[in-house]
Amino acid sequence: MAGVFAGFVVGYAMALLLGPAAAFVLVRSNQRSGLAQRLAPPGTNMVALSVVLHFAAIIVLTAVGMVFGMMLTGIETRRSAGGAGSPNWTYTLIVLALTAVVVIPAFALPAVRRYAAAGAVVFAVAFGWALPWLASLGS
Repeated sequence: MAGVFAGFVVGYAMALLLGPAAAFVLVRSNQRSGLAQRLAPPGTNMVALSVVLHFAAIIVLTAVGMVFGMMLTGIETRRSAGGAGSPNWTYTLIVLALTAVVVIPAFALPAVRRYAAAGAVVFAVAFGWALPWLASLGS
């Protein structure tokens, strides 16, 4: 149960960072991207957009964190060897692999490479290392 709660907390913390950052990036890229213009037309209030993106991020990232927490709990019962700064090396490798599978296709678009790389690093650190440490503190 500590893993699921830790996943919820890490997902919520990620949502706190992602909402305003995503709103800033969307509004800033309004002049270059047609997708950004459709999502946030020129003159969009950044605070309102941030609230909407934050609400969506809360729903998605807390659910992802809880699923990762359940996965961590299941892996710890079978194999809980630590390594590379993580209390559960197997779990961290799975999170890194899933992050790579999602982010590598984004590198095909030059406009989002920098954002995809930064997001991948933050996601991997939060869910791959912070979640197991937070769960180990709770148990």
